[in-house]
Amino acid sequence: MSMKTLRKYTIVMIVLLAVITSCKDESLQVVPEWGTAVHGFAEVTSANGDLLYNDPAVDVDIDLRWVSIDKKNTVTKMEVYVLFDEAYIDVDGNPAVASHGGTVGKLLESFEGSEVPANRTATSFSVTQSAIYELYKDATFDYGNGSVNVFSNPDKPQRNLTQRFMWDDAITIRWEFTTEDGRVFKSWSPSVCTEFPGANCQIGISVVCASNITDPGANGGQYELTLNDSYGDGWNGAAIKVTIDGVATNYTLSNGASTVTIVSVPPTATTLTFEFVSGDWDSEVSFTIKSPKGNTIASAGPSPAPGPIKLNLCLE
Repeated sequence: MSMKTLRKYTIVMIVLLAVITSCKDESLQVVPEWGTAVHGFAEVTSANGDLLYNDPAVDVDIDLRWVSIDKKNTVTKMEVYVLFDEAYIDVDGNPAVASHGGTVGKLLESFEGSEVPANRTATSFSVTQSAIYELYKDATFDYGNGSVNVFSNPDKPQRNLTQRFMWDDAITIRWEFTTEDGRVFKSWSPSVCTEFPGANCQIGISVVCASNITDPGANGGQYELTLNDSYGDGWNGAAIKVTIDGVATNYTLSNGASTVTIVSVPPTATTLTFEFVSGDWDSEVSFTIKSPKGNTIASAGPSPAPGPIKLNLCLE
């Protein structure tokens, strides 16, 4: 066969293939998974979006909707589950995670009948520390020295009946949908969860520490400032500006290598902030701030960042 004949033969085959493909019966095409199923879409509507270690009263508000792409499915029941994972250090000194709710979690909310909204319409609920605690209050776990109640673990005294959840806890919200024909949708492929516009399959909620001192005059109201200068000639114009109820005072190291200053906050005070004011030789400057409880709530330097000082209030 000559090269010219071969080229003609190839062209004919391409044309025939194009004709056959264009005449394909579209009814025989495989329908993507998300077209025949229902999936969920949730979004956090709270301003902060996290639970606060220092303020158990703060909740997280969530809007949840079910979505049927082909509009041929109707959800008659929506169930919301909460998972509680705790980070800890095992007996060998290695980081580990205790999944107290397993992979399913515990039922937090259930909507049935008229409580279930229409397709793509949101229903709202709140996630609170007290509700999660009620679900897991009897949970026990063996951290390496025998099973103990999760909320009375002697190795984590920061977790107690007042501060029930800690900053290294992970809270996950997931959902299950039951359709009117009895099918239950409780897991979806990664493509549905991550690629389809507007869809997700779970929401993670962090437990964070409050960023503002809510009762600065409590526990005696004595804040300790330790100011250090590595060269030993003072802060050269740098200072920590302390503002109590709008009244600001600058604290500095006039000369020498170190000084400790006590800032007394009256019991009636409602606001307290700290700010670092830059000087001429910030590379020599460092400081720590301790709360009335004796916790180090700030530590920076050398060369602290000018502006508001970020406080670590996890143990407050």
